[in-house]
Amino acid sequence: MELIIPFKKIDYDSNGTHLKSGKIIYELQKEREESYHIKFNPLYANVIEGHPLAMQRLTQYHNIDEAKNYDFGMELIEGEIDIDTNLEIEEYSDSDTVYAIGSQLLFDEDGDGEPILLVKNEKLKDDILVLKYDSDDDEEDIVVDGPVNEKINAS
Repeated sequence: MELIIPFKKIDYDSNGTHLKSGKIIYELQKEREESYHIKFNPLYANVIEGHPLAMQRLTQYHNIDEAKNYDFGMELIEGEIDIDTNLEIEEYSDSDTVYAIGSQLLFDEDGDGEPILLVKNEKLKDDILVLKYDSDDDEEDIVVDGPVNEKINAS
């Protein structure tokens, strides 16, 4: 179950503000997470997947501390999320990989959001992001009413 989100470079300024709506990237993330949950209730998105160039833009838009060299998104290993291998790869990298960001929804009593994994996928177009739910292998099947893939407007 995926929500495909337009993410064209020309739609944002260098600080991650959406030019048409005037909303910053965090506001848009919240709207997109809400859209995902509405479409695929009871699920909440726990992965943002994008082409490496899209993830590079996402890094730029979220970069709070410009002195740090962050890189949003782990590499898919044989088409799968493999955090252990990514941690090994990071040892040889000049940047610090950001593996997840907090959800803009589900906040606990400490004010922390649930993690949303960030994943690079070279097979995707560089002008979209894909919001999806990746279940643990142990979880029971969840029945969801609605389409498997859905596109939303950049609004």
